[in-house]
Amino acid sequence: MRFDADPAAARLQALLPPVSRAPRVPPASLRKLRPLARIVASASGRLTGTEPLAIFTTLGRHPRLFRSWLFYSTRLMPFGTLPRRDAELLILRVAWQCGAAYEWWHHVPLALRAGLRPQEIAAAAGAPPAAGLSERRRVLIAVADDVLARQALSDDTWQAARQTLAESEMIEACLLIGHYQGLASAIGGLGIQLEDRFLNEAPASGGPAAPRSC
Repeated sequence: MRFDADPAAARLQALLPPVSRAPRVPPASLRKLRPLARIVASASGRLTGTEPLAIFTTLGRHPRLFRSWLFYSTRLMPFGTLPRRDAELLILRVAWQCGAAYEWWHHVPLALRAGLRPQEIAAAAGAPPAAGLSERRRVLIAVADDVLARQALSDDTWQAARQTLAESEMIEACLLIGHYQGLASAIGGLGIQLEDRFLNEAPASGGPAAPRSC
């Protein structure tokens, strides 16, 4: 089953319409990529039912950096120790707060498949988060918002996190938030665009804008 097979995904993806523009660094064709980037890009396209994902065909233009980035990125997600649903909620909150449509569109179906309910994903687009989140997930959202806005945690957020998350989970959550904030910046800086099939399905830009706190 493709990641976007759930009809709920399209409604949730549309909460953050992408802006279509020419990429600043165009994605490479598969034949111009080194083997690792070629394999990862090809597999990603098969899983999502799109052409090879532009994040991989663009970053794959820098082979040495791509290899190190991929190892670190996958160690955080999907092979991190945070429960997958928690990790996806954090990623979606970062994507929303940074206005990163590329991250949002790809991680909405991933979050659904990980077991987040549609109302939980919609809450990640709320400011402040809407009702429907457990206390643990409310704390995760608060951690994400503090790190993005302040590059620190308020005393209240820290106390709530200490009562809810293990120390290792706090370390991983902060690193995950920072990583996806950085990735959102790279995507925006390089002008990486959603794949054509997603763009064909996307509503016209000009919908509700995500708050910018990153």
